[in-house]
Amino acid sequence: MSYIRYVWWKKYYQYRLLIFGISLIVCSAYFFLPTIWTFKSDLTLLTGTLRSANTYVTTVSNTDRNGYTSKSQKSELIFYLNQRKQKYYLAENIGDKFRDDKYETILQGLRRADTVTVWIKKNSVDEYQPQIFQIDNDKGTLLDFETVRMNYSPVALLTFSLGVISIAAFLWIKNPDKFKKLIGLNELTN
Repeated sequence: MSYIRYVWWKKYYQYRLLIFGISLIVCSAYFFLPTIWTFKSDLTLLTGTLRSANTYVTTVSNTDRNGYTSKSQKSELIFYLNQRKQKYYLAENIGDKFRDDKYETILQGLRRADTVTVWIKKNSVDEYQPQIFQIDNDKGTLLDFETVRMNYSPVALLTFSLGVISIAAFLWIKNPDKFKKLIGLNELTN
């Protein structure tokens, strides 16, 4: 009787591992890869004059299951252009700092500019709050395309790798002999 219960729980956790791996890969592909695989040819430029711009730093509290509350700071940059009815929004977690020099530098560049150019995806032109890939003013680049694109790459790589490892662990637990043959471990041990 205990052997049957053991086999049932073993299969239960094996399939949970498979579902977890697939979920991580899908999450990685849906949330992060579209940003990483965006090229400048996929973007369009929106040019205008600055209507308003400001930065904000707010405290974000997270409470886990045990009741422990952790706090960190979130920096936000919000600006509007006169010629567009869109909100341009950037945000990032800055940890324990109460000031974000990166967004303050961008804000100063926006305020000193005669014209501002925002790079967004072509299919986001009609969205109220499109994702920003690059910001230029008439004097130069304030936020670089490669910086924005590569901000997501570590997280995408981590979630994708964990997904592949989870699926590989499922296959190894399910059929260890076939898995060893698949990756060529039998030839190395013989």
